[in-house]
Amino acid sequence: MDIMDVINEILGRSRYLGLFAYFEMAREAKDEQGAIGVFVDGKRTSTILFSGGEPRGAIYLDEKGALYGDPAVLKIQESDGYDLYAVDRQVVDLVVARCRVFHRSYFPRHLSSDLPEIGGVRKMPGVLALLILRDDVAQEGARVSIRKGRHVLASDATTGDGQVSFRLFNGTYDIMVVDSRGEVATFMVDFKGERSELVIEMGGVTGV
Repeated sequence: MDIMDVINEILGRSRYLGLFAYFEMAREAKDEQGAIGVFVDGKRTSTILFSGGEPRGAIYLDEKGALYGDPAVLKIQESDGYDLYAVDRQVVDLVVARCRVFHRSYFPRHLSSDLPEIGGVRKMPGVLALLILRDDVAQEGARVSIRKGRHVLASDATTGDGQVSFRLFNGTYDIMVVDSRGEVATFMVDFKGERSELVIEMGGVTGV
């Protein structure tokens, strides 16, 4: 039994609170000792686990596989609506042990009440969008990894239009791209702002 089978079994015997927009779900969950929010659209599933009113765990699944904890949070989309369930806190904590989010500042703004503040202003993530090309043709299935030091923060594959995006905080990151031919491109990006777009021609960065 995989972790989503476990969660579905838990939800089957839990109290349903309703369907909520992303940030409304966070407010509703604050009134519960334990809660689980699930978004499903047939192609992807996002699950957020709340303990003591705060988001503690995350799971993201799509046709490419599953992400748990910090990498899963980076895939969350604020536009999604979630079915929210009240769940026993001890049960939630058992599941969180397998998908704990250690950097809770990765949750989109307004979701966590204890996001770190810099100079009195909360530090919020922006979006880095990448377009991978070869000979001006979009590359589907190129594997892109975001690294900081020795740590891989996120990894995903490009879609049919050669695009992939990540939620990041301002800072310097190492980007590694492996295309369908196995060619590897590595480069550094200094990410700033709410959204940045980068075009990568395998063999060199072509534009920002």
